[in-house]
Amino acid sequence: MCPGGAVKNVLGFLGGMIVLFIVFDALLMAWQLTPITAVSNYRHVKNLRWHRQDLVGHFPEEIPPDAKNAVFYYRAGFLQGGSSIELRIHMPEEFVEEVFATYQPQAKSIFGGAERTKKEPDGPDGPPKATFFTFPLDQQQTHREGFLLPRDFETLLVSPHPYNWNHGEASGISISRKGGEIIYWAEDW
Repeated sequence: MCPGGAVKNVLGFLGGMIVLFIVFDALLMAWQLTPITAVSNYRHVKNLRWHRQDLVGHFPEEIPPDAKNAVFYYRAGFLQGGSSIELRIHMPEEFVEEVFATYQPQAKSIFGGAERTKKEPDGPDGPPKATFFTFPLDQQQTHREGFLLPRDFETLLVSPHPYNWNHGEASGISISRKGGEIIYWAEDW
């Protein structure tokens, strides 16, 4: 075999490895960027796939049996993209009031549903959650900085640390006591 044939074989092998790497990377990226929305995956995702357990300590261990209209959303972060997890449920009034009474004293901040202030590194902090993936966008109020929940919601920020507008984390509970809805949420960006 001539030396030119060996070089072609090595270059062919390296080219094949590069193509395999690109295909693998594209598949990995598609897998990471595809949200998980099946309610049946809630417990598995919350306990095993979500990477920051300190941000989901306020989430229920399991979806309560008397929950109605449960909606789940999880998107893993990829590279510098943020990750997000939400669980939205309708519950009886007593349960909603109990959750509010439990987390209201612990909340770092409380925001009205349609309240929004500008996020600035050293300015007033607004609600860190700009879009709720479990809440239909057509029912959220539009704002130049994102979408906001209806006015009957209250958002309790329960994150153990203040969030940073650039790279940070936030978690909380958004509650409509009037509508009997609870949205448990956490983000890491």
